[in-house]
Amino acid sequence: MSSFSYLSEEAAEWTEYAKTWSPPVPPAGATPQQIKAGANANVAKMFDAVVGRPEEGLEVTEHVVREGETAIQVRVYHPTASGDCALPVYIFFHGGGYFLGSLDTEDANCRHLALQTRVAVVNVGYRHTPEHPFPAASDDAWSAFQWVVSQGPELKFDNSKIVVGGISAGATLAISVALKASETQSSVRPRGLVLTVPATVHPNHFPADLIKGEPSLIQNAEAPFINAARLRGFMAMYKPTPETHPAVSPLLVEASVLASLQLKRVAVHVAGRDPLRDEGLLFEAKLRLAGIPTTLYTYPGLPHAFMSHPKLPSTKTWRERMWADVKAIANE
Repeated sequence: MSSFSYLSEEAAEWTEYAKTWSPPVPPAGATPQQIKAGANANVAKMFDAVVGRPEEGLEVTEHVVREGETAIQVRVYHPTASGDCALPVYIFFHGGGYFLGSLDTEDANCRHLALQTRVAVVNVGYRHTPEHPFPAASDDAWSAFQWVVSQGPELKFDNSKIVVGGISAGATLAISVALKASETQSSVRPRGLVLTVPATVHPNHFPADLIKGEPSLIQNAEAPFINAARLRGFMAMYKPTPETHPAVSPLLVEASVLASLQLKRVAVHVAGRDPLRDEGLLFEAKLRLAGIPTTLYTYPGLPHAFMSHPKLPSTKTWRERMWADVKAIANE
């Protein structure tokens, strides 16, 4: 058994940051759709202002992935300095509990990622709750992966160098893509994954016997920004059936199945004051035991999705590490 409780003590940088920041409060009587639209607009505006939205050096194109009656919006960022060379590609799924997030909330970060790594970035606008519960998001993630593979030659993607990643729920979607590629014996598979604060098991099925002392779901239940109750609320809107489905609870997948993913490397970023901390750490350990090389980064005392706050020093650190891993895994 392991204990990770030492990671929960509040980080000094968050203490200082919290003096100038307070959580947004939705207007009284706002619908879920209004809450979502307002939150997404505020996040996009903040990142454009703090991080910047570079235009030069990029070709940005909009696409629609059609799967039956479903239309999935996709935005591709292609570094223009690459000329006619086929580029590695990073397929990115945003976070937000399957409820929040959009192409625009991730636009600034995707632009910087493409410029810094010289990797083509595919920003996926999968469907959200409450209108589209499970398995809509994971179905869209798989459709987006298949679209990248099929469009590779036309969009100058190198299909032998695909990396998949995401934040929070988006990280779970990235894992689901790797599992699906293995299950279907796809001729093209992700080379690796970049997972930030991943949700790897439904809270009703967390393997508490693997943790010494209080698990993070309890220890960090009242953590700032996103607490355990809010995370459970997101899952209640997602309505996964069954709760142990591999696309929702990959931590419960057999080690032999994880070994079959044939991943070159998986990078995992875990926040110390996150209710989901322990499941991220346990998933990274299980990947290692399955023989998959991993790189683990921990951010002691920071809450879930701290990287949604671009003014935090650790957000800059996370961003630079993520850039380095996307580039390295794509070319390993």
